[in-house]
Amino acid sequence: MPIKNYEHGCSTTQALATLGKVEGVIPLLHGPQTCMYQNQMSTLYCRPAHLITAGTLVSKSEVIFGGDESLKEQIRNVHAKYDPKIIVIINTCIPQMNGDDVEGVIIEMERELPGLRIRTLNTGLNYTDALLRGSDESWVAILKALDKTDKDPGSVGLVGRSGQDADNMGAIDTLLRRAGLNTHLFPASHLDEMSQITRAERVYPMHLGSYATCNYMADEFEQDVQFIEIPSGIEGTSNFLRAVADNENCQKLHDLVDEEEARVKPEFEKIRAKFADDKIRMLLVSGPANEMSLGKIVAEFGAEVFVVPSMKDKFYKQERAIMEERYGVKFIDEDFDSVDDLIDEIQPNVIANEWQAETESSARMIPSFCIFFYLADYGYDYALNFGNNFRKVTGKGVWNHWRDMQDRYGGH
Repeated sequence: MPIKNYEHGCSTTQALATLGKVEGVIPLLHGPQTCMYQNQMSTLYCRPAHLITAGTLVSKSEVIFGGDESLKEQIRNVHAKYDPKIIVIINTCIPQMNGDDVEGVIIEMERELPGLRIRTLNTGLNYTDALLRGSDESWVAILKALDKTDKDPGSVGLVGRSGQDADNMGAIDTLLRRAGLNTHLFPASHLDEMSQITRAERVYPMHLGSYATCNYMADEFEQDVQFIEIPSGIEGTSNFLRAVADNENCQKLHDLVDEEEARVKPEFEKIRAKFADDKIRMLLVSGPANEMSLGKIVAEFGAEVFVVPSMKDKFYKQERAIMEERYGVKFIDEDFDSVDDLIDEIQPNVIANEWQAETESSARMIPSFCIFFYLADYGYDYALNFGNNFRKVTGKGVWNHWRDMQDRYGGH
């Protein structure tokens, strides 16, 4: 089936956002100037200003004759100026179609620059229907540069989704550490910390978008990978933590979950009561897999939720089954021409989508969340915070105000 709607996004964007968050790694985007400029600008909001990204700026003649020499020259420049531990080449559509010998360039440059590790991943036309594949393939590229190590007995690893998860997994990590579990995080803000993931005996993916990453860990590092469910929302977080506690034979973690559930239950019930007073019908369209985790949170509060998924791998299928059976979430598998068409079909009163679809949702005067701004959506407190602030944005007063504006200015 052809991909019709622009909301499917490009994996190049997510790859640059992902790798641009990790100190010690420099992503080098190999592609034309327009591609580099657009992706650099669109990821500025989620990359630390002090970390470097680079590109080759493939020229018109190189589109015809190939850009291998430009790639070599930029690798030399980046190495001389910044001395990174790893350079990851993001190989975009044009050089792929040209047949640029990126692997050959890597072999030559690693001989020329001893000690530098260079890896590559293909983005763009390879994964047109999955923005988040850019993240997954980026993590695999980093793993390919790491050495196999001995395992720390009893240690666990948490694998997140994209670069936005770097240093943002504390809601789960903190509880595991308080329970006495030796925990390694992937991603983290520095390559040195990320490289410790190879020491974990058992690995628990916390989100979608790490399927290829986890397969590589299982195959190359011989780690036991277990996907439980996304630890978002109250029940999802508890189920994740209790499954880890059972696997690791850790009663202390069970005790901590008991304490957390007792702490959050009163506030959770208040939010559910507010949702019951004003029925929410929410459409979540694509995004970096948080259409699943945010949809899960809102559905637990009692909203009717419709999801256009960004991925369709094994982890997604497991999470989808949980959301369908537990909360009755409805998934939209058919492709569509525009978000406008989905609005006509579903009639949502709240939407979470990307910037490029804001013109369609805002024209309808429907309250909208820009889905890329709602990340690190793990744990009990995020769910409560999102639930309380959700009502402030989309409650009756706001909704009635938007409807008044539509009646007055919407051309009725």
